[in-house]
Amino acid sequence: MEKQLGDVDGASITVVDNGSTDGSASAITIRHPRVRLYPLKENRGFTGGLAAAMEGSRARNVIFLNNDAVPEPGWLAALHVAMERADADVASVAGKIVSPDGQQLDFIRGLLTFDGHAFQDGFRMPAGSRPDPAPGDELLFACGGNMISRRELLLEIGAFDDDYFAYLEDVDFGWRSWIAGYRAIIEPRAVARHASSSTSQRLGNFERGVLFERNALQTALKDYEDIGRAAGAVLFAYMHRLHHYATTRNLNIAELMREPFGGALAAQSENRSLFHRAWRKLVGPAPIAAIDDPLTAMQFRALEWVMRNQIRIAQKREIVQKKRRRSDAEIFAKFPLHFVATYPGDEELMRSPLFRMLRPGLPSIERSLADIMKL
Repeated sequence: MEKQLGDVDGASITVVDNGSTDGSASAITIRHPRVRLYPLKENRGFTGGLAAAMEGSRARNVIFLNNDAVPEPGWLAALHVAMERADADVASVAGKIVSPDGQQLDFIRGLLTFDGHAFQDGFRMPAGSRPDPAPGDELLFACGGNMISRRELLLEIGAFDDDYFAYLEDVDFGWRSWIAGYRAIIEPRAVARHASSSTSQRLGNFERGVLFERNALQTALKDYEDIGRAAGAVLFAYMHRLHHYATTRNLNIAELMREPFGGALAAQSENRSLFHRAWRKLVGPAPIAAIDDPLTAMQFRALEWVMRNQIRIAQKREIVQKKRRRSDAEIFAKFPLHFVATYPGDEELMRSPLFRMLRPGLPSIERSLADIMKL
């Protein structure tokens, strides 16, 4: 990558070492003395790492590139030229991302679901199976693994939310960019090859799941213009998924599903028996039900984080909405909200009359997951 610096005069490389313990920081210092290195004592995640780099940067434009991505020749010049030629209201330019062998798509455009989640449209489908966007085509968001932003606009919009740690921070930033009156576009000739999830897999699926769920929730709660209308569908969907996991994947779930007083009198009679009272005194009461499923716990942990940080989310929402220069109706007329059955039980959710009543009245589209990505 250092060889590419000659493509753009004055370009420099910054590396944030996110608390590594394998000697990476020392190796960079020795092998790449021109690189500006920020060694952090602990892992602050993707958002914390970028915040550390931004603190020390005075560059006009900043480029974000994942540590598990390798740019193709001409990448830096393509991003630089696209940003320099872009209109003043363009906050970010996305590059194209493909698999390490170049045979599969990773990112050419993204889509937002009604509940704050997002997908890379065409993810893992064969390269060429979907047409590239034209240079300068508008996107709702640029992928944070390969993008360039105007530093002043990045900071004006609020940069990446450091509470996200990782995942969906670029989606949130893209939505906030459009809210604030700015735009994101793409330069498909700025190509990077990406080993998808090679770094994030170290977190484990369930830890990543907590981040995805909590970040999607806070994105929706912060960014929707009419939170009173949108929250109905978002929170009902969350309750539906949590209920599905809780009642299909855990122990003693029948107790959670019985009607009021159903079986209660028999249970009370049993509790009065001498043997039962002695047993409970010896070992303690038996659990009514138990959550032993990681997916259910994941949903609860994400919701717990949102409940614990609700004041902070409300404060951030106020800041976002004060910057609003575009309505959600205008934004989603360009980039319709997606309704995609993603989780177990979502087909039932999407058919629910109550859910359909709660759907936000914004431009939207229904698609299948198989139409969006290779499963």
